Amino acid sequence: MNTEDDKDETRLIAERLFEAFRAVGPFKRRPGLGHAARPGEFQLIHRLAHESPETGLRVGDLAAWLAVKPPTVSQFVDALESRGLVERFADPDDRRAIRVRLSKSGREIADSFHARAIEETEALVSHLGIADGEKLAELLTKAAEFLSAHHGDRCCGHPGDQPTEVCPHANLHNDNEGER
Repeated sequence: MNTEDDKDETRLIAERLFEAFRAVGPFKRRPGLGHAARPGEFQLIHRLAHESPETGLRVGDLAAWLAVKPPTVSQFVDALESRGLVERFADPDDRRAIRVRLSKSGREIADSFHARAIEETEALVSHLGIADGEKLAELLTKAAEFLSAHHGDRCCGHPGDQPTEVCPHANLHNDNEGER
């Protein structure tokens, strides 16, 4: 049973969490190692590294996963291809479709992104201490489960099992494609 005091306390905690998320957001969105200038490029590299790295993914599936329109993904792919990080190739099962996969250089960049992320996360755990680091991991896992249950596995640019699921907020993302 929620009392008025519980609602007030819940609201205060929600506001603190909102401010904390807002404070860490810029760190999540910063470019990685100078190779992916836009967050969407970084997300694309990450996705290609972790899902079907040999067979690649279709542009349409990447667009659905990023919750943007295919032309936006094509712009990301153009930029990454011009830097030698991805390669396009015809889908062997559908000649009309184009697939994208990481090049050897792209794979090296993805590996360096991952190593850097692990180093930074280890530094955070060292700062927090083992007990608080474990608590944070547990709470973030619970938060991810809640968000997945309420918004689907593919909400707002976070990896899910189905790359073709579309975020229920896609209309908001499409209005702000340059920011993604």
